[in-house]
Amino acid sequence: MKKKYGSGIKLYRIERYLYLHHCKQLAKIVYRFIYILLSSSIPPSCQIDEEVEFAHSIGIVIHPNSIIGRGSIIYQNVTIGNGKNGPRIGENCIIGAGAVVLGDIQIGDNTKVGANAVVLCDIPANCTVVGIPGKIVKMDGKKVNEN
Repeated sequence: MKKKYGSGIKLYRIERYLYLHHCKQLAKIVYRFIYILLSSSIPPSCQIDEEVEFAHSIGIVIHPNSIIGRGSIIYQNVTIGNGKNGPRIGENCIIGAGAVVLGDIQIGDNTKVGANAVVLCDIPANCTVVGIPGKIVKMDGKKVNEN
């Protein structure tokens, strides 16, 4: 079954193609169009793998050096990155609405970041993170004891 992709990811794919084929001025036009249409900042230099889905493309901000792995889902009003290097998000991750992932950090494969969570440090694979600042509440499907 083929997934349906929103307009944000389709426009990013066009923007990225133009960027990689040395049509940087056209890529910049598409970038501005995304900004005006969706209030999102998705630069062509970030690496968004295949099968990544923007469930709702409104208000997404992604650092130019961020990497997002295959099969991940990004919801609305998500901010990914700050500083010199952006975050690296693994495969099959879910980043909930309003979540913030900041810094030069690694989010492991199959990780879920809850809505409005603020993640400031590395998160291993197969975890669920919630809260401000983000804390791991599940690891490998088992609840994590809080002390």
